[in-house]
Amino acid sequence: MDREVNTLPQTGELSRREFLFALAGTCVAGGLLAPALRGAPVEAGDQTVLGKDGLLRTRSGRLFFALGGFHANVLPLSRLKLSEAEMERVRPYIWSAQKTDDQGHVDLWDASEEMMDQWFRQLAADGVTALRLFARARVGNDVLDLCGKLNPELKQVFHQAYAVGRRYGIRFLQQILPEPGSSVYVSRNSIERRVLPRFTKEDLARLSPAQRAFIEGGKRVTMKEYFTDPDVLGCQKQYLAEAMEWIAGEPQVFAVEIYNEQGWNGRQFQFPLEEAEIGWSREIVRTIKRKLPRMLVTLSHPGFGITGYDPFQWVRGAGVDFYSPHAYAGLSGENENIDFAAVTAASSRIMNAGVPSFYGEWGLFNSPVPAEVKRFSHRDAIWLCLLGGEAGFLQWTNEFPEEYRWPSRLLRALPENFRPQRAPVTVEIGELYRRFQDNTRYASFKPGGFPGFELNREKQKDENIQKIFATFRRSLDTGIPIRYSLERGKGMPVEKFMELDPERVRRPVQAVGGYQAAWLKDARNPLWIAYFRRRRVERYGSHWVGVPDAGPLEIRYDLPERGCTGRLLNFNTGKVERMELERKGAVAVSPQTSDDYLLVVTGHRAQLEL
Repeated sequence: MDREVNTLPQTGELSRREFLFALAGTCVAGGLLAPALRGAPVEAGDQTVLGKDGLLRTRSGRLFFALGGFHANVLPLSRLKLSEAEMERVRPYIWSAQKTDDQGHVDLWDASEEMMDQWFRQLAADGVTALRLFARARVGNDVLDLCGKLNPELKQVFHQAYAVGRRYGIRFLQQILPEPGSSVYVSRNSIERRVLPRFTKEDLARLSPAQRAFIEGGKRVTMKEYFTDPDVLGCQKQYLAEAMEWIAGEPQVFAVEIYNEQGWNGRQFQFPLEEAEIGWSREIVRTIKRKLPRMLVTLSHPGFGITGYDPFQWVRGAGVDFYSPHAYAGLSGENENIDFAAVTAASSRIMNAGVPSFYGEWGLFNSPVPAEVKRFSHRDAIWLCLLGGEAGFLQWTNEFPEEYRWPSRLLRALPENFRPQRAPVTVEIGELYRRFQDNTRYASFKPGGFPGFELNREKQKDENIQKIFATFRRSLDTGIPIRYSLERGKGMPVEKFMELDPERVRRPVQAVGGYQAAWLKDARNPLWIAYFRRRRVERYGSHWVGVPDAGPLEIRYDLPERGCTGRLLNFNTGKVERMELERKGAVAVSPQTSDDYLLVVTGHRAQLEL
């Protein structure tokens, strides 16, 4: 086995061919072929579509992976270089609610085009391809839906953000409605302060009956009435008709989200309103689809991962195209046996057993975990989810955006016909999952009641979900990728998988020495991607995370053909080793290491244009 080593810098703009040269250790004029990552500008009409394989592609056939996310309405001042004059201009509008940046943030509403350009350029250099926009300004009640009319100023702000994002190939997940409590239908004084100043005499002369009830009749609704009131829905349909005409001309929008974290008021689950909200969501989706039949629509829930609402009930009832789950440390089911990143990936496998999904928010929010340990959790969650075949990974805070550099490089280099191959083992979890989601089993759940975090704490500890999580932990320990099935008899029982002899499953790559492994095979090409990590689970406050743990690492491979090439990346050092592989053999990586590694193996028929 021949091996050669090349050290790559942590940033770089690499086209598909350039990336592959870099992985092979090829340098030009003493450096890489290009200095910064940047996606291709989005052409008008080249909207994204969701394939049967769960991946996003543009209509022109190019793969698109949504990477990054963040609270895109705000720009972190610590990442911007502002003149004294510009700093004085924005100083009155600085806010710091995210508590992740001691210099604070500025809303898009108050940002100049140059500020947007600085921020988006940095994000693109870090491999970020997608951002998530709330339907509001200054984290307040100035929202897109002004009682049936599209907010013209906020529309222009977002239009400018789209235009700047276009320069760097950044697309947007756009929330199309504000949270109910921020809407003009619930919020007091919003009609007088937000709506009437933007309605002309002509607008007021042609008010619909639904608009007239709020604007002239002084009507307001409570949260309990919001999802069933016909005037609210009438105004929203009127607004959506205008909003969809606008969105139709914004190719940077790859999907719209109904509103942020449905079914949650900041403190409580809204189970008594669940059926009504699902029905309302169905009407919202139908209204969007009537105007834009091909626009992808999603919904999100609060950050409990799988331990809050049952996503399948909502997704199927509302008729959205994919699910956008949120997950936060301390709320998702991690414990002394399984770290937060592993629970993140396990939960995504569960959701993808029934509906296409990828995370819309994720993070260790307000966490006592040390910064470098948080970085490893970010890295783990990104790679473990992407190697499960997900179409993206979006987080909340703007921490460690550089962890998207390598995923972006690799994913942009994939063949156009790439399709994730099914995992070799299917584990049937249907009965365990159904028992877990039966809320009547939990002491804090009362019919007609509005439970808070106590229900989540009970569900996190439930033995049924922990048994499912244990199967994913064993999947990592044995290097056997698994997929879940909710159908009876369609897969291996959980107990049988926990006792399965790993040698009975062919593993093209596997770790020896205590490292965990997750790998993905391209169904159409001889291409394997494997991620290796070694972690011990440690507790920081209420957060259980994986901490790097030193040990030996040997990678054994058993490939279906000869003449394969391997590229082994050490994330911690930036070194890439290129190896010519026999059909079967081993790579002694290190007698003692705690670093993280990525192995990309290609066959002789898939030399990736080298």
